[in-house]
Amino acid sequence: MTLSLSTLPADILLEVVNFLHLPDPLSLLSTCSYTYRLSNERSFWLSVLETTRRKSPIACPRHTDLSQYTLDTLKDLAISWLKLQTNWSRPFPRLAHPVTSTALPEDVDIVFVVPGTDILLLSTARTVLCWDVKLNEPFPLPAIEIDGPVADVSAPSEAPGITCVAFLVQTNDIMGRRHVLTITHEARKAVSFTGIYSEFSCPSGPHYKSVFLTEDVVGTAAVVHGRRDCTFTVGAVTGSDDQPDSTSVLKLPHNFSYKREIIVSVAYKGHLYHLIEDGHSVQIQHIARNSLLSGECEQAGLYSSDVLPAVVYDPFFYSSFCMIPSTPQYGVGAMFARRTDTDLAISFVPATLTDAVDDGLSSPLTFGAPSVSKIIQGKELSMWLDHSGFNAALVVESATAINLLLLRYHPDTNRISQHTLEVPGSIDLDAPNAVCVDDTAGAVHLVDKQGVLWTLRYV
Repeated sequence: MTLSLSTLPADILLEVVNFLHLPDPLSLLSTCSYTYRLSNERSFWLSVLETTRRKSPIACPRHTDLSQYTLDTLKDLAISWLKLQTNWSRPFPRLAHPVTSTALPEDVDIVFVVPGTDILLLSTARTVLCWDVKLNEPFPLPAIEIDGPVADVSAPSEAPGITCVAFLVQTNDIMGRRHVLTITHEARKAVSFTGIYSEFSCPSGPHYKSVFLTEDVVGTAAVVHGRRDCTFTVGAVTGSDDQPDSTSVLKLPHNFSYKREIIVSVAYKGHLYHLIEDGHSVQIQHIARNSLLSGECEQAGLYSSDVLPAVVYDPFFYSSFCMIPSTPQYGVGAMFARRTDTDLAISFVPATLTDAVDDGLSSPLTFGAPSVSKIIQGKELSMWLDHSGFNAALVVESATAINLLLLRYHPDTNRISQHTLEVPGSIDLDAPNAVCVDDTAGAVHLVDKQGVLWTLRYV
């Protein structure tokens, strides 16, 4: 007996769909009239979107219950994802809508975008406020006082309808503040915006420090040039006086070189991963969730990822920095960058989910695949890594032009592609205050040097 798709029961076809992510399910629909009937089944689109968002974000908050959406909305989410991937895969992605703009009341920076919503967090010299990118106006919520410029931002801790993010603020040479801001949201809009903070001491001399956040704790990691001791300060997210900060020391694999190395801390499922990159390799120290909760940050495992091709140390690097995605679950642990006046060296660090039991000790991530690097010709003026870690938007000045570029990391092939985004001539890309890419919305937000906030939509 010959089997065909038309003889398979619908429930069997839906089981097959569970193993497919976009665009493959749409190809299945076009196979014959029998399979096309699945396009009117909510269960089909629910399965497609659940499978797809395990590999990359879709245009809604990460923990959204998709079953609340209508059939038409589910279709729109799938088609929007496909259109964006198609557009951003072109050498010159085109704008899908007219740009919008608004003059901001004062000098601001973009410090965070809440995934799958209309919410941007903008910082001034003293405050952080919630901005509605759809209406081009602030949400009617009080701004949070921060008493200084934002020095570092954590990846978010997310739950249905709630997003938390931690900031480090350098208030003076010896002291700083660690803020935890909480945004509750509904139907893409901010409903409330609150914050708490605690003070911490800053190391003297050249050093790196980063902030991390889990659903239970917030902390900082700091290491001074020439030292091997990395100091972790960990406290409860609630900021409760009943749970004072604890301090512990983690031995790095070697003495830290401020000029040559970059350090960042990445949290996932309550575990912490401490990454040290020197252009040739990335050393990743795993701190288990149980250890982090106890306040004693002890190494539970050590991973290494070679950077290919290696980024040769250049004494003319005048700035090195790291950006992290909202979550490493999609396959990117971090992105490292090193600037000179003539080029920019970028490296993406892959991360892989494990099948480890959730016992608070076993690592839910592993690192070992080579990190991939790319040299971008020109002077980088502003840069942002998206939620998934797959896409970085950057403004680059070359000898002949200033362009808005999109760097795309492809985990399946471990390569980086470069794309030049369409930008209207009315936008001045020279010396922008900030640039931000949101892969859930297919948008780039840019603040120019005149203080105008532009939104460019590519889907």
